[in-house]
Amino acid sequence: MLAVLRRHPKAVDIGLTVLIGLSTVVASDDPEGAAWWLTSLLALASLLVRHRNPEITFAVGVVVSLLHLAMGNDLLPVDVVALIGLFSVAAWGSRRLSLVLLAAGLLVFGAWAFYASEANSHTPAPVPPRIIVIDPWAPPADDIDADQVQDWGGFPGVGLSLTVAWLAGLNTRQRRIRLSVLEQRATDLERERDTQAALAVAAERGRISRELHDVVAHALSVVVLQAQGAQAELDRRPERSREALDAIVDTGRTALSEIRRLLGALGQDAPEWEPRPGAERLPRLAADIRSAGTPVEFRVEGEPRPLSSTVDLAAYRIVQESLTNVLKHAGSGASVTIVMRYEPDALEIEVTDDGNAAEPPSGTGQGLEGMRERVSVLGGVFEAGPRPERGFVVRATLPT
Repeated sequence: MLAVLRRHPKAVDIGLTVLIGLSTVVASDDPEGAAWWLTSLLALASLLVRHRNPEITFAVGVVVSLLHLAMGNDLLPVDVVALIGLFSVAAWGSRRLSLVLLAAGLLVFGAWAFYASEANSHTPAPVPPRIIVIDPWAPPADDIDADQVQDWGGFPGVGLSLTVAWLAGLNTRQRRIRLSVLEQRATDLERERDTQAALAVAAERGRISRELHDVVAHALSVVVLQAQGAQAELDRRPERSREALDAIVDTGRTALSEIRRLLGALGQDAPEWEPRPGAERLPRLAADIRSAGTPVEFRVEGEPRPLSSTVDLAAYRIVQESLTNVLKHAGSGASVTIVMRYEPDALEIEVTDDGNAAEPPSGTGQGLEGMRERVSVLGGVFEAGPRPERGFVVRATLPT
C-alpha cells in the first residue's frame, strides 16, 4: 500500500486536500465569513504543490493560520496545512531549511502568543483573538469561567505540534534514504550476480571450445593420416589397409564420445556419464599416433601417482595437442618423444620432435594458446618453440 502511495504522490495530495476540506466543513458549525473561506481555500490549494515546493505549503499554512486567529476564529482542520508543510520540507526538502522553518514557525506563533497574553492582561474587552485550549476533564462549556482560559494563547500545544511534525518528516526522510540505499545495494548485487553469471558462461564456453578444438583437431589429423596410409597400401597390402580402417573407426568413435560428453555439458545432449581422459590414456594415444605411421617414444620418469582431475585432463590435452601439431606441421619422417616426469610437487611434460617446424605454428588456431592458458590457470609454467638442432619442443610444468 505504501509503495503504491509513493508511486502516485499527486493522487495522495489531491486525496489529502479533499479530506482536510471535508473535515473543515464538518467541523465548522456556521459560515466563518467570505475572507475566512477564501484563505482556507488558498491553504488547501497549497497542498497540491507540497511535493514540488513544500516551502510554499508551509509558508501559506502559517500565514493562513495567523489570519484565522486575527479574524477571531478558533483553529480548525484546515489550519494543519502549516504542519503538513513543515513535515514535507523535513521529508523531501533541505534538512537545514526545515530546521530554519521550524525555528521561524516557533518564533511567529510565540510572538502571537505573547501578543495575545499581553492583550488579555491589559485590555479586558474586547479580547484579542487567541488559541483556546480547554481541559477535556473540565465541566461543560457553560460552566467555564474566565480563569480556565489559557492566557498564553496555546503556544505550548502549537510548538509541540510543529516539533512533532518536523521530527516525523525527519524520520520519513531517514527511512527514505535507508530504503534508497537498500534498493541501490540490491540493484548492485543483482547486477554483480548477472555479471558473474555472464563471465562464468563465457569461461565455460571458452573451455568447451578449447576441448572441442583439441578433440576434433587430433581426431581429424589421425583419420587423415590413417586414410592416406590405407589408400597407399590398398593394392599392395590389403591387410594393412584394413588395420588403418579399423584405427580410423576407433579414433572416430573416441572423438565422437568426447564430443558428445562436451555437448552434454552444454545441455545440448544427454549422454551417459563417461570419465574424462587423463594421463592413464596417454600410452593408448601414443599407440594411435604410432599406428598412423609416426614413430612415438613414450617414457615415464619418477613414481606415477594419482593426479587431480584438472591436472590429469590438462596433461592429456597438452600431449594430445602437441601430437596434433606434429602431425600437421612436422612433416613426413618426423619422430616424437613424450616424457612424463613426476616430481615431488609437480608434473613435467615434454614433447619433442625432429621434424621440419623451425618456427611456432602460425595462424588463428587455438593450439599453443590453448595449452598456455591451461597451464596458466593451474599456476604452472609453459614453454614452446623450435629446438636449436631441429624440430619443435613443448614443455609444461603443472603443480600437483
